[in-house]
Amino acid sequence: MSDTTLYTLKESISEQLHVFKSKKDTSGECLTVSKSVCNKMRYNETIKTHFACQSKTVAQIKCMEIGRVICETCKRHLHRD
Repeated sequence: MSDTTLYTLKESISEQLHVFKSKKDTSGECLTVSKSVCNKMRYNETIKTHFACQSKTVAQIKCMEIGRVICETCKRHLHRD
């Protein structure tokens, strides 16, 4: 499994968008943690995946392109150094 932290953006049934930390296993499959970085959403509460297993830079760009409100705590986490 890769040690590089990747990011996945999920949408809840209430249409809120949250960021989850992810990694790729040795076969290249995306593995995502069970709670969003803000701990306000569980992986199994999602109805849609906007992107999965993206680098921090790509995730930042894709979040801007979506043009919808993303959880502020998740967004701050994504833009931290």
